[in-house]
Amino acid sequence: MKKIFIISLVTLLLGGYALASEYTKFSRKFIRHIKDCDAYEETIASEYEDSSFKTTRKIHGWKNGYCRYTETITSPHGAYKLDCGFTEVQLDDLYEAMKDRSKKADKYTLDLYSERKNPKTGDTEYIKSGSTEIKGNRAYIIWAKYQNNPFVCKPSEITIKASEIGK
Repeated sequence: MKKIFIISLVTLLLGGYALASEYTKFSRKFIRHIKDCDAYEETIASEYEDSSFKTTRKIHGWKNGYCRYTETITSPHGAYKLDCGFTEVQLDDLYEAMKDRSKKADKYTLDLYSERKNPKTGDTEYIKSGSTEIKGNRAYIIWAKYQNNPFVCKPSEITIKASEIGK
């Protein structure tokens, strides 16, 4: 139950954060590095409804056939981390969407997932638990599609000191 709450909370937090950046922008350096999954890190700050968000994006490079990427989001409401493993096809999709730099807003139906334990094996499984409609530029939609898919990106809540929130 806690995992369903965390996934839903992260989805809502990212959704709220994403609404603030409906036209998601990435630095030219980030786009250049993500293209080939070259190691790179950047931190950006943003505001949404009088709340400060800090996002750290880190490309770790290729490992076991996946481009390893982490994103840490801190806000006055807490801190969350996404650990992602992108395939070459997904990475190309992300790169092309970011390179586009379009501000044209599109709508997309985003699948939402819940975590549950398999009663027979005890393994963690993810099941589709609904959907929500999002709106934004192509880069925002493609990133949201992958970041909200637990088969690509695993969300987790992280503990930070209160003094670190918003820095």
